[in-house]
Amino acid sequence: MPPVADEIVTTTCYMCACRCGIRVHKKDGKPVYIDGNRDHPVNKGVLCGKGAAGLMNHRSPARLTTPLKRVGARGENAFEPISWDEAIDLAVSWLKPIRDDDPRKLALFTGRDQSQAFTGWWAAQFGTPNYAAHGGFCSV
Repeated sequence: MPPVADEIVTTTCYMCACRCGIRVHKKDGKPVYIDGNRDHPVNKGVLCGKGAAGLMNHRSPARLTTPLKRVGARGENAFEPISWDEAIDLAVSWLKPIRDDDPRKLALFTGRDQSQAFTGWWAAQFGTPNYAAHGGFCSV
């Protein structure tokens, strides 16, 4: 059987808080397969389904590749693509009045804790101490 990859890169999975060691198998510079890193002290090569399916984050046809703006009522599922500049301008128009009045009025809750470090940094820059994330559900 021919090798799946011509390069293997060791790194860390960020699908949950466990931070399991993974090996990313690459063919022609592109990831083609993920497996567990047996030498990693946390997971010793074992991966949960989220970690093993990590490539779907990049290959899913449902993956968002551009900002979307709601153009209908909530629940109508009506969106249109917008530029990053327009998306940033919209976010600033929503957030600036809160920051100007009292930044502590903003609370952030992330749906996945792999972004918690960024969320905490961003919240501190904004001026709010109110941020949290759910715990990991992985029990590798």
